[in-house]
Amino acid sequence: MTFILSHAEALKRYQPVFAGAHRVPGLKLPQDRVVIANRGGLSGRAEELLFRRFRIAGRLAADLDKFRPRLVHAHFGLSGPAALTLADALGVPLIITYHGRDATIADEEVRKSWLGREYVRGREAAVRKAGLIIAVSDFIRKQLLTKGYPDSKVVVHRNGINTSYFRYTGQEREPVVLFVGRFVQKKGCEYLLHALGQLRYEGHPVRAVLIGDGPFRPTLEKLATDVGADVNFAGFLPLEEVRDWLGRATVVAVPSVTATDGDCEGLPTVILEAQAMGTPVVATRHAGIPEGVLENRSALLVTERDVAGLAQAIRFFIEKPEAVSSFGAAGRAFVESRFDIVTQTRGLEDLYDRVRKRAEATGKAEA
Repeated sequence: MTFILSHAEALKRYQPVFAGAHRVPGLKLPQDRVVIANRGGLSGRAEELLFRRFRIAGRLAADLDKFRPRLVHAHFGLSGPAALTLADALGVPLIITYHGRDATIADEEVRKSWLGREYVRGREAAVRKAGLIIAVSDFIRKQLLTKGYPDSKVVVHRNGINTSYFRYTGQEREPVVLFVGRFVQKKGCEYLLHALGQLRYEGHPVRAVLIGDGPFRPTLEKLATDVGADVNFAGFLPLEEVRDWLGRATVVAVPSVTATDGDCEGLPTVILEAQAMGTPVVATRHAGIPEGVLENRSALLVTERDVAGLAQAIRFFIEKPEAVSSFGAAGRAFVESRFDIVTQTRGLEDLYDRVRKRAEATGKAEA
């Protein structure tokens, strides 16, 4: 995940080393700080199987030990059991961050894959031995507590963004509503398309640019045609192009919903990036979204699946450029004060220190 890489590389007092079962193409990692179990070939596949299925770190732990690690930080709960294997092998404490789906999806859905079954099997031990559990929003923390996670271990620490990189540079705004995200059920993109179709039917057509891809794309493309929405499906774009669109669009739409399997957002990064670019947001009152905006000051929020509400909010910004400016200024100030990546990674490093000191005081790599 790009946002995980950006947070890791923003650390000042800790140097990140990226560890995993195997490499996945598409993410540019510092090659001298990447350690994987599966280096290829039959032996590589055997090493990965031993690590993921039988909790034997083997060569992966030996390679990591050369960096003299001080803790293991697992991003996403599903990585917790595997990360515990490494933490135990290295004799260091473990931190697990829950970002969204990992805290909300029902166990019966998780168990549909063998990796999910491995996660459920090892979850209790990972939570018990973890020095700290991080939730990226109050909503995610409440979900974890509801599932029985210990109150004393679960803290909220929100992600940040690079506010120097995401900054409005004065490009001309276009009468466009922008969506950025994967085409999956929880993103609620179908309701955005219905809202655009409604605006067209009412005589107020609005052009939309949808950046992303996913399993729902064919369905969404057909729906856009059926409702007469003027939509450009742009696919995945480089970060620079995404940033450009965030600055050109009049409004960014985040119509997220709770999926049928319980999948929810944590706190979508795009709402922070949009506000940092001085672009107002139209979103749903879903999961952690209200925690990442100033309602009625930097964003307009509607209930989940409220097509008419989405249409009305989008039209408000398209027709009122002065509102775009005022909401944009409020959003920029809000993100600078609460979600700057320098401040947030400094806080994350403080959590690292806290867990390490506690582990050293007890002589254990666990709380």
